[in-house]
Amino acid sequence: EIQFGCVERPTHRSRRYDQDRYEVCNHRYTALTDQGHGCAVLNDCKYGVSAEGSTISLTLLRAPATPEMQADNGLHHFTYAFEAWEGAFRDAPVVRDGLRLNYPVATADGTAPMASLFSVDAGNVILDTVKPAEDGSGDLILRLYESKKCDTRFTLTTALPVKSAALCDMLEQPEQELTPGKSMQLHAAPFEVVTLRLKV
Repeated sequence: EIQFGCVERPTHRSRRYDQDRYEVCNHRYTALTDQGHGCAVLNDCKYGVSAEGSTISLTLLRAPATPEMQADNGLHHFTYAFEAWEGAFRDAPVVRDGLRLNYPVATADGTAPMASLFSVDAGNVILDTVKPAEDGSGDLILRLYESKKCDTRFTLTTALPVKSAALCDMLEQPEQELTPGKSMQLHAAPFEVVTLRLKV
């Protein structure tokens, strides 16, 4: 996984190019998969990984001797997990499970009724960010992304009273007005980041 998507790499080192990349970066998961089944190593903080054949190796500590003799010394805490599934990668739960491992649910005491402020009906579309607009207008900015290289039409549902909605560029400038409502029909190209501006 990389930010807002994933990169496919071979699991062999037959070319010099692949031999030089014996270890690469990953974010929350690395998966070995074909069209029928797959497995993945999930992690919450270790970003060096290598894969060769049917083996995934997660680098937990490096402890190099130079240039700093004390690098990585001390007590370290980390979490990793293994996951396997049947079926195509598009239907695998690995992206959401990687998110759950990194961002466990936080609860707090309160008196407000329970509500899901936003939901998406496509498992491969991730609502990554909900934040106030940078211009101080009080509008909400939502960033969603398609995570599995699949062209997808999906529905975003909200419990908030939306007065206006627009598709924006990454600088939060409106580009296309949408019909506001409790649910909105949207489209994401493979690995596309979709930015919405909502006035509530």
